[in-house]
Amino acid sequence: MPVTPKYTAVMGVLAYPNIEALPIKPDLAIICTSAQKVPSIVERLAQFGCKVAIIMASGMALQTDEHGNDLLTLTKQYAKRYGMRLLKPNSLGMILPPIGLNASLAHAGAISGKIAFVSQSAAICTTVLDWANNKGIGFSSFISLGDATDIDFDELLDYLGRDSKTSAIMLYIDSINEKRHFLSAARAAARNKPIFVIKSGRSHEGMKAAMLHTGGIGGNDAVYEAAFRRAGMLRVNDLIELFAAVESLAHSTTLKGERLIIMSNGGVLCGFGG
Repeated sequence: MPVTPKYTAVMGVLAYPNIEALPIKPDLAIICTSAQKVPSIVERLAQFGCKVAIIMASGMALQTDEHGNDLLTLTKQYAKRYGMRLLKPNSLGMILPPIGLNASLAHAGAISGKIAFVSQSAAICTTVLDWANNKGIGFSSFISLGDATDIDFDELLDYLGRDSKTSAIMLYIDSINEKRHFLSAARAAARNKPIFVIKSGRSHEGMKAAMLHTGGIGGNDAVYEAAFRRAGMLRVNDLIELFAAVESLAHSTTLKGERLIIMSNGGVLCGFGG
């Protein structure tokens, strides 16, 4: 249901002049406007009864309204007041191939599969999407978190860990906001499914770049490394390793029965096998 005061139809679909003119309450809103308009749109959507919205606009924390309030804080206040959840800001959106949903600005869709990919970087999303489509690899969920100032990794890990359509989870992380919640959710999900994570900011310069990208709080890379290991996640060092992990998971088959052979040139390893 397109909403715009400028046109009567968008791509042949009847448009509505404002949110209040919509015939039904939307399950999901995709806000594709400039940052200045986002707070008022979120408030009206929330009052109308919409519970989830994706915000594509960037730079909201750096812009203010006429009263000096930054747009990001104002948007969060409106959403929290009415119990609305936001995937934002600076989000590419999300693609859920199993149900045919493409609520994103991505230039291409995703094939349906069993791997979930969650990223704070829109550029990484498009890179992975191009590579996966070229290889014929599909996804159960493909989600761009953006700055992750509301919906974050911990809640998505809780959901994906229980999702029957997902057999493995891939994460691209710039920074983590709710660290305790993240570790708890990751530990629970990793008991049932493999979780691979690539963390930007390994060097000091890279950490500063990651902080500028998402506005998150930087941290010592060794601390992140230890946390990932404790939670049972496997860290990959770069996109090449990430692609290799995705391809391995996509083409792997579940073992049936006990027909497994272990080959080793070390007696100790063979002893473990026994």
